[in-house]
Amino acid sequence: MKYKLFFFQFLYLSILCSCINNKQEKSIVILKHHLIDIGENVIGYGGFLAQNQGSIVGLDFAPTVQPFFCIKPYGESQTLFRFGNKGQGPDDFLWPASIQFINNQTIGAFDMMSGTYNIFSIPSEHEELNIDKKIKFQIQLSKVIKTAFNQYIGLSVKEEMFLLADSSGMTINTFFEYPYKDIDERQFVSRSHAYQGVLVTNPLKDKFVYSSFHGEIIHFYRIENNNIETISKIEKEYPIYRKRNDNYDGVEFNINTKAGYIATYATNKFVYAIFSGVKISEIKSVNFEGEILRIFDWNGVLVKEYILDIPCSYLCVSDDDSKIWAIASNPDIALVSFDFENKQNNDIQTQKKPDLNESQLINGNSVQQHTFEITNEGMQDEEKQKILDSIKNQLMNGNNKRIDINADIIKDTIADNTIKIQLKLK
Repeated sequence: MKYKLFFFQFLYLSILCSCINNKQEKSIVILKHHLIDIGENVIGYGGFLAQNQGSIVGLDFAPTVQPFFCIKPYGESQTLFRFGNKGQGPDDFLWPASIQFINNQTIGAFDMMSGTYNIFSIPSEHEELNIDKKIKFQIQLSKVIKTAFNQYIGLSVKEEMFLLADSSGMTINTFFEYPYKDIDERQFVSRSHAYQGVLVTNPLKDKFVYSSFHGEIIHFYRIENNNIETISKIEKEYPIYRKRNDNYDGVEFNINTKAGYIATYATNKFVYAIFSGVKISEIKSVNFEGEILRIFDWNGVLVKEYILDIPCSYLCVSDDDSKIWAIASNPDIALVSFDFENKQNNDIQTQKKPDLNESQLINGNSVQQHTFEITNEGMQDEEKQKILDSIKNQLMNGNNKRIDINADIIKDTIADNTIKIQLKLK
């Protein structure tokens, strides 16, 4: 039996954070890309990708090409073919802005300009795309995902952050408000334009992630019937912007604002996010790009971080979490792949060293959240106790408060000047 030791949701006062100074360096692994030969075909700008059972379907935001492309990278031939049309016909798209695999061959794509979520099957090469169903929404949205409950969640451009709609597009409810760094920003009702980003769901469609294009913000949510529950929020840096000086609703970004999570993708095990961190004034490519790949679990814990050897702008991940595909400038825009060492996400054996300055917001509370993962066959009680003692010693370094550890139940409390950290082995 394999045991993993989780030190989860460690809450404590901010003054305690400054007392702990034993932060350790993390090892950085560089992933090397492989160029996928698509023959004489080319990718324009590229766009969001989705993968299912060996088929990759992507958007292409270039105005002069068809809106979708498909490739089967595992086949003998890696030929890319395009499908769909841009226009105002019944099966045309004006501006597809998000894409999602619903099942084996069925795609859902949200057209931001028409405000419709379109469901269709992937056509064969040289066949026309026929839309099977269109869902129209009542408010303006920028991204839409379908849930396991045959409902839809949209990223709003209004004051409310998420719209939850039924199978016909009728509004069920709205949820949450957009991030804000202080009370003054919270009063700015049009800040939704500063926090636009990506919505992605896992294949089971019972969880989803929001990540912001600007700053350093990523949220994790659980989907229920008629409801959305917060799992975790990580908000480390906010965009710098001001209201536009014209008659249009929107914002103007300060040149020192950083590009954030460029693209995000989710499997049932993990969330993959490409982070930039580059000032928008320094971006040279037609696409926002990033070289930092972060992998989170669904509790919002950072499990692993990689450096990509080439900047990328969009990505998708294989069903077994062993490979990613991405759009990169090479220097021409191309489709590339990266392989993880030893299928790392099937069983991560690298311990995540404690980063005692990593903060999160969960349900509005300041949270310090860390994960220690130890994989061992037949771990004995003595070994478990050694691990607990080691963690305890690290936390006690420079801290005059007493720390009690219980290794049975996940629960965190602060009382009587005592921090009680209850851990769970499984």
